[in-house]
Amino acid sequence: MSFLATISIEAHVVSRIWLPFRKIMSICNYLDRFLPLSTLRRISPTDTNKYRALVGIIGLLQLMASTAVVAACLCTYTPATLVEVLDASTMILNIKGEPTTVHLAGIDTPKLKPQSTGTWCESEGTKALQAKQFASKLLLAASEITLDEERTTTAGEITAVIYVDNISLGQELLYKYLAIESGEPVPWCD
Repeated sequence: MSFLATISIEAHVVSRIWLPFRKIMSICNYLDRFLPLSTLRRISPTDTNKYRALVGIIGLLQLMASTAVVAACLCTYTPATLVEVLDASTMILNIKGEPTTVHLAGIDTPKLKPQSTGTWCESEGTKALQAKQFASKLLLAASEITLDEERTTTAGEITAVIYVDNISLGQELLYKYLAIESGEPVPWCD
């Protein structure tokens, strides 16, 4: 197993900091070319430790540099104000002075009424009402609502991650078991 395989296991830790991570990987590729981990077995333990320490220091320096990159993020979050909550994952927000329908990205919530497709039960309606009340409570109490837009339909509807006072509304719904991640089996009527 090469050194790259061991460091790629920790890729999820820096997934939001992709460019610095790519720099770490290119440095590790460079080091592996001249001193692959398989040759370390033939080298004394002190040299092996020096190699690992060098790679660790390089990784630490990259992590420190990436922290500065994150601090200088040119993120484009769109400010919004609440007009109406239609259900837990759909709301009308005032964006740049215009009411716009916004859908939460990455989650599915229970439906308030039966849909033309799929199954629906009374417990789904109850859960949907709880989810809508929870989302309404958070949005009404918010001092700041921002969107991280993912896509816009031709009808002008937006799919986005909605942040309520810098906390993801979708994640809060997931934490309260009032939503599931998109694509997962629907548990409302089980």
